[in-house]
Amino acid sequence: MAGESGPGCKVDRVSEKYGLTAVDDRLRERRERGDSLRDLERVYNERVLAAAMESAGVDLPGREAATLYRLLTGDEVGPGERVNARSRLRRAGVDPATLESDFVSYQTVRTHLNDCLGLSTDRETAFGVDVARDTALKLVSRTESVTRQLIDRLRGRGAVTVAAPSVTVSVRVACSECGDEYSFSRLLDRGGCSCQSGRE
Repeated sequence: MAGESGPGCKVDRVSEKYGLTAVDDRLRERRERGDSLRDLERVYNERVLAAAMESAGVDLPGREAATLYRLLTGDEVGPGERVNARSRLRRAGVDPATLESDFVSYQTVRTHLNDCLGLSTDRETAFGVDVARDTALKLVSRTESVTRQLIDRLRGRGAVTVAAPSVTVSVRVACSECGDEYSFSRLLDRGGCSCQSGRE
């Protein structure tokens, strides 16, 4: 059927794994309504999170899935909050690492829209906020992964003792004029520091 994705499409594989239905229709509808690729990434991953918890027998009513997703992925979230969010998943019987590996990036969403649904995303292919955010977050994710591996190696050698370590890296940007500090994502969402409002 035209518009259906092939076996190599991560969106389709994840949707099948979690029993998500009408994904293509919803993505197409929201895209045509003006949602950005980043919006579609977030909405889709929130559905994956809710489905994973539901499979474990836990319902996430209202905006609870959105809140939990933000705690798991937002770079403005403190280490303690992220650890608590991952602990909540474990208590429900959901493995955080497996779930997070099933989350899709906005680039994966773009590929799905282009190749599977035949929708153009040309207006968002040039460098901009989404590309900058994605690049930085990939580096953060890589740093977290490498750090976890190093800790595991040290634990194996008996050089470090820590139970079930959870590694979180946060990128923050400080304004040299007023001293205000923002997470990288928050700064991008705002479009700049508050002290620059109204300036050319």
